[in-house]
Amino acid sequence: MEEIMKKYSTTFIECVKEWPENIQEDIYKLYSYLRVVDEMVEGGDLFNTKEWRKVIEKFHEVSDKYEFKGEWLHDFHNSMFTDLIQQEHTLTSMLEYCKGSSESVGLMMARILGCPSQAEPYARSLGRAYQIINFIRDYEEDVKKGYHYITDNHTLYANMFREELKKGMEGMNYIDPKLRKPILMANEMYNKIAKEILGEE
Repeated sequence: MEEIMKKYSTTFIECVKEWPENIQEDIYKLYSYLRVVDEMVEGGDLFNTKEWRKVIEKFHEVSDKYEFKGEWLHDFHNSMFTDLIQQEHTLTSMLEYCKGSSESVGLMMARILGCPSQAEPYARSLGRAYQIINFIRDYEEDVKKGYHYITDNHTLYANMFREELKKGMEGMNYIDPKLRKPILMANEMYNKIAKEILGEE
């Protein structure tokens, strides 16, 4: 599973490596599943049948281990299936898309990191923040594929990213101090992108 994340998330994997090996393995399994579903929806041929069956099997092991809620999985798959129809999202529909594409992932990550249910609103905000900044970073590539998640007013979305990140970080006390470093590393990476967009030093 690690090789899939190495191939598709060359930056974030460096953050993941800061977690203990057992947590790393579960995150690799989660990420691989997310990638496989995304590739299936977009018609990619990067995985053969044997590979994606193994990825799905490993994901179910993680899902059972941490007792992921059915609604999280439903929201994720629902958002992925909306990509079958390329559309120009409004701000409202983009945020609805984030509910499944990133908020649900934030909730799953929170479970893997051992967070209590009280952390869920913050996990949603953090996941949403990461998704929004990824939309900005990948804007040109997404548009070429026919996906218009955001408009070209990137300043608006960069500021939205910062607001969501601030909300998400208010829940850091729910994460074991020993497990916080990778999130802080990711925040630094994404904040750098936001600064470039906003023309800040």
